Amino acid sequence: MLSPNTILRERYRIIHQLGHGGMGAVYQAMDENLSCVVAVKETFAVNDEQRRAFKREAELLANLSHAALPRVMDHFTHGEGQFLVMQFVPGHDLAELLELREQPFSVAKVIEWADQLLDALEELHSSDPPIIHRDIKPSNLKVTPKGKILLLDFGLAKGFAGQMSTAEVDSHGKSVYGYTPHYAPLEQIRGAGTDPRSDLYSLAATLWTLLTGEVPPDALSRVAEKEDGNPDPLRSAHEINPQVPQRISDVLKQAMCLNRNQRQATAVEFRNGLREVRQAEFGLPTLPLQRPNALESTSLPAPPPERTMKSPEPVQQSLPSKAQYVPTMRAVSPPAVPSWEGYMSASTAPPSAGESDKERKPQKRVAFIAVAVLVVGIAIAVATWSGWRPWAREQQANGPAKTDQQASGAAIGNPKTPVGMVYVPGGEFTMGRNESDGGDEYERPAHKVTVKPFFIDQYEVTNEDYAKFVKATNHRAPSNWTNGNYPGDSAHKPVTGVTWDDATAYARWSGKRLPTEEEWEFAARGTDGRRYPWGNDWKLGNANADDASKALADVGSYKGSSPYGVTDMVGNAWEWTANKLAAYPGGQLSKQMSGDFRVIRGGSYTESKDEATSTYRRGYPTSGNYDYANTGFRCVKDLTNASQ
Repeated sequence: MLSPNTILRERYRIIHQLGHGGMGAVYQAMDENLSCVVAVKETFAVNDEQRRAFKREAELLANLSHAALPRVMDHFTHGEGQFLVMQFVPGHDLAELLELREQPFSVAKVIEWADQLLDALEELHSSDPPIIHRDIKPSNLKVTPKGKILLLDFGLAKGFAGQMSTAEVDSHGKSVYGYTPHYAPLEQIRGAGTDPRSDLYSLAATLWTLLTGEVPPDALSRVAEKEDGNPDPLRSAHEINPQVPQRISDVLKQAMCLNRNQRQATAVEFRNGLREVRQAEFGLPTLPLQRPNALESTSLPAPPPERTMKSPEPVQQSLPSKAQYVPTMRAVSPPAVPSWEGYMSASTAPPSAGESDKERKPQKRVAFIAVAVLVVGIAIAVATWSGWRPWAREQQANGPAKTDQQASGAAIGNPKTPVGMVYVPGGEFTMGRNESDGGDEYERPAHKVTVKPFFIDQYEVTNEDYAKFVKATNHRAPSNWTNGNYPGDSAHKPVTGVTWDDATAYARWSGKRLPTEEEWEFAARGTDGRRYPWGNDWKLGNANADDASKALADVGSYKGSSPYGVTDMVGNAWEWTANKLAAYPGGQLSKQMSGDFRVIRGGSYTESKDEATSTYRRGYPTSGNYDYANTGFRCVKDLTNASQ
């Protein structure tokens, strides 16, 4: 595995690992010659056949040109490793998005993606000889920020394209043996050879999953059931999700026939079958998933959320297990408030028979007094509600317990702490750490710094918080939101996919600012130089990092707060700071980066305990073609502005 800041070919600087499997790993990297972000794929090839297959994938992709296929920029060896540099696509793959959504995708969207993919397959299959992908599945599909679908990972592909030599194909044109059980056709599992119709089976199984939220039964299980005289366990998509038109179900079921001769013959035929379904049938709402029927994992290990491409992994012949599901704590909506109009209509209702004006006037006065009292009560309730975070794990009603330093700060007349923030008293502390303490060149040398008192957000800014800013200002939505909206279950997760400019704009709108590096580290570790916000030893359950989970968590879900009661200072999401990346006084960085790089702190859920510390720091560009999927922020407020 490559560590962050490893330089390959004096050009590609590794930023962090996006994912890994049995045969390779994928990293996000910066091409420092062109100042752009790329994906670097490394193979763990242990024999000549695997090394040739990896080289063949590079040659194949380099000679293909289609909007649904990733671009290859480079292929090289470095030391004992072999690497492929490809187009970087930020965000989650479709398997991960399906889990985050907890409901199937809309029929119209799935058919739109299918049309793009079938167009790409038509081009692949029309090559001479045909290029067969052989591993189409939801986790090998990603959607670009512009909504286009991309088919990734050609590690199992066979065939050749363009300048790939005939000798190359003749000598080792066969692909590495492998498959993904629930998406592979029977002929591939049995090793009976694959052809274009094999890809159609895999694509149909993938579309079936996207429309139902379930994983289809594997081909061997289907054969076994039929041989025992039982019905085919593959259900029609419309039986699971009534929003799917039956004609689409029929097209998919034909493509998933166990006998390849009964499937559509070509991608064109498959595509035409889907296009015949009337567009009017696509405008129906999606069907919420019941969690017991949610997307199951295959027998391969579940992928982490921040990958772009998956390396094929060896098949483990075991039954699929349900994907792990961690219930999300949700906020309880406040009780409905009676409308003003309702009270007014009651107070001004026409008089009943025999009722005089004199009798009505006291009633009106009483009604208006009641309304006034109600309004005051509602205002108090709303103010109380806005200060309560029912989804925080600890001290929901009163906030974090004040430390001695906070209490002393209040005693000397500091302004009242703003809602959602905590007081940090400031003072002198040792920033960074030396090499003898495990610090890298970004963290050293340790040096004395003094900060003034300030307030800091107790929690990272959430999707719900950021949505209010987007609505109020018409600012662009984060790159990982869908159609300008965050997934419904992620209101209290930290907002990510935001650039430094986005974070700065939010802070300005909220009357705050981004913390300086010095303020951030002081809020995280205090004056005693602790490595983690809670102390010097890593404690499981204190932070969302070091494999604590495979996804972002609701803010405040982990108990390891800082000396001042600030949560999630390490793990969960990286956090922007105001500072430009530079060496500490007396230190130096071996690689100077051009452009505007700002410091991020704290690590995310993907980082190890060695990176999710109070001192670990990295630099990200403020804008551009870059993945900010794990990067969020929190704000600070000066004491002089606290009452504003």
